[in-house]
Amino acid sequence: MRRYIHTGILAGAVLLAGCGKEQYLDLTYDANYWGGISTTFDGQEIPDLPKKQTAALLKACQQKPDMMRLPDRYVQHEGFDLYFLPPSVQGREFQHVRFLSDEKKDYLACQPIRHADYAIHQIKRSDYPFVDWSNQPLKAKSTDVRFKPVPKEVMDQQKQENEESKDTKGLGRYLFPSYQLSLPPEGQFVLFMKDKNKDKEQTLFETTESRAGSELNLAFRVIPNSGLQHTSIELMTSGDRIGIPSVIQDHVMGQSYQIKRKQLPTTLSVGQTVPFATVWKKEGGKIVQETSLYMRLNQTYKKPANYKYGFLDASPTTYVGYIHDSPKQLVDNDFKFISAIPDKLAKKMAQELKETDVMEPQGTKLKQKKLTLIRKGKSQTFELFERKRAKKLEIYVVKPGSKKGAKLSGTTSEALSEVLNQ
Repeated sequence: MRRYIHTGILAGAVLLAGCGKEQYLDLTYDANYWGGISTTFDGQEIPDLPKKQTAALLKACQQKPDMMRLPDRYVQHEGFDLYFLPPSVQGREFQHVRFLSDEKKDYLACQPIRHADYAIHQIKRSDYPFVDWSNQPLKAKSTDVRFKPVPKEVMDQQKQENEESKDTKGLGRYLFPSYQLSLPPEGQFVLFMKDKNKDKEQTLFETTESRAGSELNLAFRVIPNSGLQHTSIELMTSGDRIGIPSVIQDHVMGQSYQIKRKQLPTTLSVGQTVPFATVWKKEGGKIVQETSLYMRLNQTYKKPANYKYGFLDASPTTYVGYIHDSPKQLVDNDFKFISAIPDKLAKKMAQELKETDVMEPQGTKLKQKKLTLIRKGKSQTFELFERKRAKKLEIYVVKPGSKKGAKLSGTTSEALSEVLNQ
């Protein structure tokens, strides 16, 4: 008798252990919502990457990386840019993907747009037959910013724009000389300014995309505003990365400016900060504002200080949700067939699904209505089951192909029902 009692107690303990909460939320990169292009295609039109290849790249970028730094010597083969397709969901989301080789191994390097750090995955060439693996000589990795003479074509273009501005009021003109920089393939290059007697840095420009051999030109411009009563001194960045013009100082009538450019070193190394110019605002022969400009190279990404043009700060990072039937409807932004879920409700559902009871869904499966939750380009789609009782509504969310799902709370079910019945 004692033996059966012990067995019953053990079985009950196992049953209770199996009744714990589970993580039912699992956002991933879904190729249905992503597109891709080759960045090394040399034709006149850049073809879209086939879905199968896009899916293979996204799958690799979700794995745990083998390294976080590029090899010391490598050759870059093909490169691809992957981008989130739904146009009005959460703003800009990218993945830069590069195929590399060193003396012995092949790699896939992933770089999300939200930071400048790489995730390096060791791969087999046979898994990526669509990549051009042509033999090329290995090159040592550049680790410094290098300062170079300004190319003639860049200088000629700036001079031409100055000539055109003479005939068009309101256009600015370049102030020579400008700076030409060659950026390393990894790390974060930052331009910032500080006013004298103030400790606060203001970021003017920072790289979030790194490619070997990227060129950057820095040039001062004077911009007339409101006729000739008001002018601005701005710093323009151009080249492989186009930055937004950054205003350094504003001047009104009776004020003048002076720019002193610093002697730059041959290179800018990781962890190094150097001043490259000082701008003075003068009035009545006296300096009334002094602004110093600096450049810095960080080894890894750091959030820029006071960066008003940082698109990532403006891009929402919370959960968003949609009711729709197919991925195409969401990609096409076809609001005749999709309904947006309030952000607070999407966040509430995500929180519930992070720790929930998983069970067999009850009620009726809703046809042509699925739920998709999205955050930072990752998504998860659920089928919906609805069960109406006397004074209670239950909604279950179920992963496609699964026999078990998660039941939303009563208040969440009621709120989601309002969206479903719009």
